[in-house]
This record gives sequence, structure tokens and C-alpha cells, in this order.
Amino acid sequence: MKNIFDSIPGFGGKYEGEYYCRENCFLRLFGNADENSFLEYINLLKENGFSVLQKNEINGNLFAALKNDIQVNVLFTPCDGKIRITACENDLTPNFEKTECSGECKTTFYAFESDQTLIDCGMCLMVQCPDHSFFVVDSGHYFQMNDNDRIHKFMRERTPEGQKIVINGWFITHAHTDHISKLMDFLKYNTDDVIIEGFYQNILPGEYDYGSDNHEELEFAEKLFKALEEYPAPVYKLHSGMRFYIRNLAFDVLCNHEDIFPEHITDYNDSSTVLMMEAEGTRVFIPGDAAMASDRVLKERYGDWLKCDVVQIAHHGHTGLSAECYSLLSADAAIFPVTRIMFDQNLPRHEANRRAVEIADSYYITGDGTVCVELPYKRGNIFTLPDETFEDFEKIKRIWRYVYSDERKNELYEIFIAHGGDPDELLLPSSKFGWIEPKPPIEE
Repeated sequence: MKNIFDSIPGFGGKYEGEYYCRENCFLRLFGNADENSFLEYINLLKENGFSVLQKNEINGNLFAALKNDIQVNVLFTPCDGKIRITACENDLTPNFEKTECSGECKTTFYAFESDQTLIDCGMCLMVQCPDHSFFVVDSGHYFQMNDNDRIHKFMRERTPEGQKIVINGWFITHAHTDHISKLMDFLKYNTDDVIIEGFYQNILPGEYDYGSDNHEELEFAEKLFKALEEYPAPVYKLHSGMRFYIRNLAFDVLCNHEDIFPEHITDYNDSSTVLMMEAEGTRVFIPGDAAMASDRVLKERYGDWLKCDVVQIAHHGHTGLSAECYSLLSADAAIFPVTRIMFDQNLPRHEANRRAVEIADSYYITGDGTVCVELPYKRGNIFTLPDETFEDFEKIKRIWRYVYSDERKNELYEIFIAHGGDPDELLLPSSKFGWIEPKPPIEE
């Protein structure tokens, strides 16, 4: 089979290997590079009939996207003197031109409360734009049984009556089941009154061996791609260095599995694509489940440029990014997509969580209710919607072997009520399971 790189001019740097990036896209890595060699190669591509689609610079990291019959992306990273060249036959590129968006809706970032009755993970983020359309990030776990319906209901309630729900983009950070399962259900069951304008991703190749005995993630990735192929909307592949625009939102692609090469990924979380979103003068950092290999890339490439207003804490506050990375991000508001149980357990164990909380003016836990951030961000304009879900302790015990004391269960119940939870919506465990049903707190 002919190598796609045979169809483009060669780069004269130190060749350090080739990597398959999925979707007939390949990467070649070169060392001993500098800014001049980057610019010279761009000019060489132009001389050979390539037209420039985008040039971008992020903290000294230089990027260019070019195209003729083949799309070529070139990224120079001065921190390590590397050039990464990806080549593919995909005709689709995200929108590289700045766009405007008008309407009466206030731009709002939402960290959605996943149904954590049975599981502590799952993540779904949304941004509603002035024209009422939504940008969505991930979805939730298959144990979050009805979350595809809850996500649909959330958007339906915020879309004008008589209009279809418009999803201007659905971004997939990576293919872990707690991030993609409910997207697949949404596509299957919830799109009758929905328009999805495009999907955005760079998912790890299906044949990638990341050293785990559990291949559920890779199997789900293949199911997801099949679902995306069957849905009538374009699928855009993101590469680090790109800046793309949707409505009044701008996104810088900072890191994905291509950037880990030639290191081999052993933690599937490091396949997460990391974005910095800008909207209404506010910067929101979205790392998905990015872990320690991604952490090194982010710190070395971007440093203080990472400063943002709002941060989604990586990997639900489990092992993810480092305390040093959160220091660079220096976010004023930190959002943990996790239950209060796991937040409380992780905080004393993970220095990174403590550092993010220490820096932030405020922090929020999605298990306490959907977090709403009106943009532009300023202190005091974040609020939490009423708590909708509550842990089923007996089922959690059977599935995950987590056991909580009666005192802790009652404490969590009181927190649920304090966050607007409705006790009439709950099916509380009976006392025969060792938990005496708590009484609602007495109003003072």
C-alpha cells in the first residue's frame, strides 16, 4: 500500500518515527527543528501546490494547516525542537474563521449533573450560545441509565418552543465509557427534534495496545465510530495547534494522543483531547480525563499561557493532572465532575485537588447539582441548580463494594436536601439494609 507521505514533500529534519492516528491519518515526528525549518517547510508545501487553510501560534508553538488533494498539518513545538506532520485524505476541517453569534440568550457554561445513583464518574458539559444553540462535551456512563433523556430534557427546556434543539458541535474528549455511552444512546433515541451540526474528536486508534486487560474502551470506541458514521453530520478530526470557531466560541486544541508519541500510552486517559475555550472574554479549560503524560506536554509547551478563569478538574478529581499544572492554570473557579462522596475521599489524597481548591475563589461539585456559569465570568455569577440524583447505597455496595456508615449516609442526605434535592423523588433504602431513613433537616 502506498504511504500517504509519498504524495507530499519530505521534511529534512531528524526522522524519529511514524504513527497511525486513525481514519487514514498518519503522523511523522522530526527532531532538531526550529522556527526557520518550520517556515521553510510551509513554503515548500506552498510551492508544491498546497494552499494554507490556517496559521496559528500558541505561546510560541507554531501550527499550519494546508491542503491540496491531501490535508497536511504541521506543528512546531520549541520546548523540545520537534515538528509533527500529520497527513490524511480527509476533506473535512473545522471552521478556522472567526464567527459571530447574535440572539437574546446569555452565553452560559453548564457542568451537567450526571445521574450518580449507581456510579461516581460520568461527565457532560454544555455551552449555550446567544442563538440558543448548544456546544456539548461528552455525555455519561451506561450506568447513568436515563441521562440521554435528561440531557435532551435540559436542552429542550432551554430552547424556544416550536424550535428544534440545535447542537452546534458535540466534542468527544476520549472514548471511556463514562464519557461516550450516553452520546450513543442520544443518537439512537433522542434526535427526532434535534439538529447536530458536527462532531469533534481525535480518538485513539482501535488497534492501539495501551497495556490494559480491559479492552472495553477500545470496543466502545468502535461502536461510537459506527454510530457517528450512520448519523448525517460531519465528523471533524482535531490536531494540536488548531484554533477553530463555533458561533461565539473559540477553541485552541492543546494536546491529544498524537502529542504523546513516541512515548507509548499506558493510561487510556492520556488519549484525551484537551481544549481551551474562549467565550465572552472568559477562558475555560477542558481536559477531559487527561493524565500525567498529557500533564508533561501541557506544562512544557504552554506554561503560564494556561492561565484561565474556569477549570474542569481532570479525571473527576481522581489521578489526573498535577498540582503544578493547576498552579499554571490558576483558575478562579474549579468544577469537579464527581459525587460529593468521591470528592471528599480524593481531596486529602490528591495534592492536585487541594491545589486547585486552594487557588480558586470557589469550587463546585456536579454531584450537588448542575453548575451554571454565566459568561463573561465574574465572581458571584456561578450558581447550582437543584440536586436531581442521590446515591443508591445498597446497589453501590453490591456493584462497587463501597460501604458507608449510617452517619455518612445521613450526612449526604442532608447535603442533598440543602442543595435543593426533593426527598419525594427518592426511593430510599429501607432500615432492613442497616440504614434508618433520615428525617429532613428542621428549618430554623
